[in-house]
Amino acid sequence: MRDNLDSFSRQQLEFRIQKAMGEQIDDIIDRINTIAEKFSIGNEDKKSPFRNVLSNAVSPSASIASIKLFIQCQIGKSGASPIWSKRIGNELFATALVLQIEQLIEDANTIVKYIRKSIPKNNPLNNYVDNANNQKELTKEIHLKLVQLYLGYLARKHTALVGEGKFK
Repeated sequence: MRDNLDSFSRQQLEFRIQKAMGEQIDDIIDRINTIAEKFSIGNEDKKSPFRNVLSNAVSPSASIASIKLFIQCQIGKSGASPIWSKRIGNELFATALVLQIEQLIEDANTIVKYIRKSIPKNNPLNNYVDNANNQKELTKEIHLKLVQLYLGYLARKHTALVGEGKFK
């Protein structure tokens, strides 16, 4: 995707992506905390089911669709963690998680807009990020990175909740 950028421009773009993602991460962690507490994931299973999904998410062939399918598969899988099928009202945890993964596209769009605004018009990188095809690819790449971060933080949150449960 970035083959037509020189090394300095690629590094500059990556820095801007990382910086913008850092600006969004606290809001994303708040959503993780909300879903984890709503479904009491620390009480359902002491062993984290998120390591497998995270492993799937960081594989070279990972995509948003493959990650969502992996999570949805866990609902009907024999021997799967009870966390996946935990229900609050009419909502399953796995379904709520897939919805949150889908909604991370909004964060990715915000990040791309931020990056576009942060680049001066006279910067050669400006032409690259103003290209609609490049914006689409950047958004897709950032969405996947956000999902990977989300799942990693969710795994940590589960571990923290299980640990806290030992002291109650």
